[in-house]
Amino acid sequence: MSIKVLNRRVYTLTLLTAAVSLGLSGCSDSDNLSSNGNTNDTYAVDIQRTEFGIPHITAKDYKGLGYGVGYAFAEDNFCSLAREVVVARGESLLYLGAQGNEGSDVFYTWYNTPARRAEFLAAQDPETIDAVTGYAAGFSRYLRDTGVANIDPACANAEWVREITLDDLLTVYGKANLRGGLSNFVRQIVDTAPPVSGIVMGSSRMSSPEPIAESVEKFDMTTINVLDGGSNAYAFGSEVTGTDSGVMYGNPHEPWEGVQRFYEFHTTIPGELDVMGSAQQGQPFINIGFNKDVAWSHTVSTAKRFTLYQLSLVKGNPFKYNYVNSAGMVEQRDIETVPVTIKMPNNQTMTRNIYVSQYGPILNAKLLNPNLPAWGDANNVVYTIRDAASENPRALNQWRSMNMATSVEDLVDRMQNILGLGFVNTIATDRNGKALYADISTVPNVTREKLAACSANAGAALPLLIASDLPALNGSTAACEWGNDADSPQAGIFGGSNLPFIIRDDYALNSNDSYWLSNAKQPLTGFSPLLQRNLVSFAGVSTPEATPLSLRTRMAFTQILDRLDNKDGLGGTTFNIKNMEEVVYGNRSYAAELVLNDVIANCKEFPILPLTGGSTIDATQACNILATWDRRNNLDSKGAHIFRKFWTNLRVSGLNNAGFRTPFNEADPVNTPRDLIINENTRRALGDSIAYFNSKNIALDAPLGSLQFVIDAGKNGEKIPMHGGFGPEGVFNVASSSQNSDGTYGPVTNGPTYMQSVTFDSKGPVVEALLAFSQAGDTTRPFHRDQTRRYSAKDWIRLPFSAGEISKQAIGNKIQLRE
Repeated sequence: MSIKVLNRRVYTLTLLTAAVSLGLSGCSDSDNLSSNGNTNDTYAVDIQRTEFGIPHITAKDYKGLGYGVGYAFAEDNFCSLAREVVVARGESLLYLGAQGNEGSDVFYTWYNTPARRAEFLAAQDPETIDAVTGYAAGFSRYLRDTGVANIDPACANAEWVREITLDDLLTVYGKANLRGGLSNFVRQIVDTAPPVSGIVMGSSRMSSPEPIAESVEKFDMTTINVLDGGSNAYAFGSEVTGTDSGVMYGNPHEPWEGVQRFYEFHTTIPGELDVMGSAQQGQPFINIGFNKDVAWSHTVSTAKRFTLYQLSLVKGNPFKYNYVNSAGMVEQRDIETVPVTIKMPNNQTMTRNIYVSQYGPILNAKLLNPNLPAWGDANNVVYTIRDAASENPRALNQWRSMNMATSVEDLVDRMQNILGLGFVNTIATDRNGKALYADISTVPNVTREKLAACSANAGAALPLLIASDLPALNGSTAACEWGNDADSPQAGIFGGSNLPFIIRDDYALNSNDSYWLSNAKQPLTGFSPLLQRNLVSFAGVSTPEATPLSLRTRMAFTQILDRLDNKDGLGGTTFNIKNMEEVVYGNRSYAAELVLNDVIANCKEFPILPLTGGSTIDATQACNILATWDRRNNLDSKGAHIFRKFWTNLRVSGLNNAGFRTPFNEADPVNTPRDLIINENTRRALGDSIAYFNSKNIALDAPLGSLQFVIDAGKNGEKIPMHGGFGPEGVFNVASSSQNSDGTYGPVTNGPTYMQSVTFDSKGPVVEALLAFSQAGDTTRPFHRDQTRRYSAKDWIRLPFSAGEISKQAIGNKIQLRE
């Protein structure tokens, strides 16, 4: 194996150059990949970094491509992926001490079995296997070259730091597949136990079934970790760009650390692949990005990836349930007991049981909701879960195929044919001026009719679960099994022809609402309720999909409408990259634009506001500040924090009519509901907000940038001020954090990630982008918070794509890796 360092002009990249020199083990005489002096090399790749540490990876095949991505990622974020391997293998208690989790270890040891990993691997295209194999080898090569003592100090010399294998990455992919499904029910699965031995179900002592509560507490869908963040994406077609090409903006809102962390890179296999963008750790293919013809982004879909099933148990035997098969015959099917052994420190082990039906693992329903019956009580039922995404091994193949799309129509074909996306919408544009929205992803094949029929006549719990947005079916009959479409590559999920998409010449958007309204002129209807945010239709609507939009989605529409009639004052009535960037970084608060005039009018007329606890406060100063606030969440915005706290206290979501005089109107979804009801609760919410900041000695006219920040651990904990706001307030540019005990907001840990603005000219893609948290989690790297500072200043980076652009931005030495 060898690394060849070619001579190039070096800017300020001391740490990178040092890392290269640590791995120097030999040289070859040519930078030509096809003639490197050793035709027996398994892996051959060139890596050239450009400004902000973005690696441009050129290889002659997919093994070399993966090798280069894995090596570059390891340079910047070694500890993150190494730790994720530990968790995905179910070894967190063994290696991570107090940070380990018994339930997680049991669950992922059970799920990521050798058989399941082999099945996943067998489903991959040969090119995909090559890329993943190369990724593991490149990641491991970095560790050998650098040494365990010289990597990121966060995990240097840790017992669990080691080279990784293809098998390790398969566990990481298996874990990632469950993000919208099973991984959200780990506790309910692991902490499940059958009835205590000796209690006989159906005996006289239990002859009167325990009644189901009249209402089931609404399940908090935000605990589905795929929904923790959010995302925005715009695609503009030629009708609104005024050119022959499209323009797009994407900004997935994701956690800044861990497996969901994005990484920027550019991969080229001459004559085969040339694509740039970002991917989450462990991924050798671009997840969100662009090539010479197409640009795309993703947002989290509202679709449900799983269903619960209620099983009717055989009396006297909690390990069997009744099942009416497709021939109408009643069978007694088994609940299997699966012992799971996990490794503990000091050569100890622990064994726990997981219980599995034909659908999937059994759930502890009491942990799901305390009003549901327990396994083995007099209701004689038990609950299990089936997760469609857990049965989908096609995500990696899907990314590779998307990377080679030539138009939005071609992109749709590739998504419909493979159906590999697990939990996201796709928004895209192309050089032909088309705009796309699609939710072509893995969704259980449960029609509206089946959901209704299979939740009826099976007890009171199923309709109540559905009302809480948990899809639940009668599992005791084949009639309630998921359906099958002829055009689906996977049993039990909808085929591409039954999934929504729209191609337009004007625009398409998504900000985490359902498929219903991606374009105000062309609502999409007629699809399964499992694709909607709410399984039960909103009261009073004629269209089942019609429902109040989130305030962030309403802001997304408003920004477009304001641009198209120049109400935003930016000039003209079309979208280009520059004015689009001004729009998305405008940081407007939709809630403030919706209600603040009425709140201020009331406050000025009656400035003595009530407080929780019975006292009052004079709000004159605060109301004057709010009156002059620009209603944005910029660094210099004064009053944003008062309104944010007020809106949080008020708990008005806009997702229903609560708090508004004018109710939702499906004919005017962008502007309804509206007209906030001003009452004692409203006034108290504002009074409490003012009192809160007074108690923290935070000035009511403090600029937001003095309160909201990111930490640069590589610069002695320096605080970088952050613009952006909270999604529930209708701020398009989300920046999420917990509020500290001193009243500040930070550090921001969720929100803007890989933002790209893309269009096309005769030479290729024209792209400006930012990775808000920067490339490197390693605080010793020069790329730890460099892009974060650019984000703070709203200063975009022009990405180099062509060879000439890359040469102009090149930093450090080109690395040639051979093994």
